[in-house]
Amino acid sequence: MSTPSNHETRLAELLDLIRAHPDQLWSAGRLQKLRRRTGGPTQRGTARRDLAELARRGHLTANGPADGRFYTLNTRKDGRS
Repeated sequence: MSTPSNHETRLAELLDLIRAHPDQLWSAGRLQKLRRRTGGPTQRGTARRDLAELARRGHLTANGPADGRFYTLNTRKDGRS
């Protein structure tokens, strides 16, 4: 059995964080600031790709124009994601 890649681990940790704060708006800038404090990758492109990947997988909803994009957690009708 293989171990998850660093990328998959990072996405899982990000999704856990977002689920812990379901009412928050998540942008690349916000994620960069958070990662600066916690020691994660701080490049804007990485933050954008991580958020976009979680949206592509159906966990987040993208909102706003490309130059002001933010993401919100998708929730089921029972309030769980």
